[in-house]
Amino acid sequence: MKIWFISDTHNEHLGLQVPDVDLVIHCGDESTHGNASMNKPQARRFFDWYSGLNIETKVFVPGNHSTAVEQGLIRADDYPAVRFLIHDSMQWNGLKLFGSPYTPRFHDWAYMKKRTQLDLVWQSVPGDVDILITHGPPKGVLDLAHDSESKALVQVGCTALRRQVEERIKPKIHAFGHLHDEKCISNYGIYTRGATQFINCSCCNLAAKLKNHGFVVDV
Repeated sequence: MKIWFISDTHNEHLGLQVPDVDLVIHCGDESTHGNASMNKPQARRFFDWYSGLNIETKVFVPGNHSTAVEQGLIRADDYPAVRFLIHDSMQWNGLKLFGSPYTPRFHDWAYMKKRTQLDLVWQSVPGDVDILITHGPPKGVLDLAHDSESKALVQVGCTALRRQVEERIKPKIHAFGHLHDEKCISNYGIYTRGATQFINCSCCNLAAKLKNHGFVVDV
C-alpha cells in the first residue's frame, strides 16, 4: 500500500505531480489568506481539486492558514470524498491514523495555542497511533527557521509534541509541514529516529512557490 504525503501547497496544488497511490494525506495549509472570507474561495478551489483526485482515500488535516475551515466556512460535509481529521482518528487498512492541526501560537493564525497549553493537547492523542499527522513539527526535527530579529537559525517545533511522540506515542510515521524550505534551510525531507520515520512534506517554499511534490511511502 502506498501513501502520498503532502503539505503546505498554498494554492499551488495544480502544479503537483500526482502519483499512483492508495491514500493521500495533506497536512494542512491548502490556502494562504488569513481572513477567513478571503480564504474561502482559495480553499474551495483546493478541495474541489482534492476531492476529485483518482485516489481511493483522501485525508486532510488543517493548518494555520486553513482559516476558512477553522471558521466553519468550509465544512467536512461539503466534501464527503475527503476525510477531515481535526484532532481525531480513523482506521485505514489496519493502521490507526490520528490528525491534529494545532501549532504553537505565532501571530493570529488558525488552530494555534500557547505552548503552555499544548502539552494537554498532545497528551490526548491515543498511544496506539501508527501514523501521526500534525500540521507542525516536533522540536528539533526538520523545523529550522531564521529568528525574526537576530536572523540566527532556531528550532521552532513544539517541545511538548516531541516529548509525547518520543516517550509515549512512538508512531511508525509522523508526517507534518508548516516549516518550509528557505534560503540556506532545507526542512523538506525524511528523518528516522528510533521507531519513527519523520516526514516534513511541505511542498512550497517560504515564498509560497511550489518546489516539492511530497513523498510516497510504502507501508
